[in-house]
Amino acid sequence: MEKITGHRPMPMLSQVGGMIPAHCSGLGRAILAYSDPSTVDAVIAAGMERRTPRTITSPTALRRELAAIPDRGWAYDKEEGNVGVSCVAAPIFGATGEPAAALSVTGPSAAVRPERIGPAVRMAAAAASRAYSTRRWESQ
Repeated sequence: MEKITGHRPMPMLSQVGGMIPAHCSGLGRAILAYSDPSTVDAVIAAGMERRTPRTITSPTALRRELAAIPDRGWAYDKEEGNVGVSCVAAPIFGATGEPAAALSVTGPSAAVRPERIGPAVRMAAAAASRAYSTRRWESQ
């Protein structure tokens, strides 16, 4: 939908309107963690390409990571899509509780501290979920 950048350019995996492999991105995992099991199975069956030395490529490791996300409230990708870049992401839910999108804070790995950024990302996603659900409900 939109990408807001800082004043310093960074090499990024994502672009507005682009596609990011779900298994190696915080955004993808934030959505997958709340998706039905068949969606997770389809991602695994499609193959999980190794994009960096840190990319999770094991189905068991991916499922373990996805299981931890709802308790935490956010997904974390440490240099799995781009070396030197990390991401903290949380899902945006639709009116019926399905994951509709996600938002993230992405930056240099040294600056992205999930324990500090995660709660703010989770709160921003919750606010976006409320706004999205209200707009969708009112427009029907």
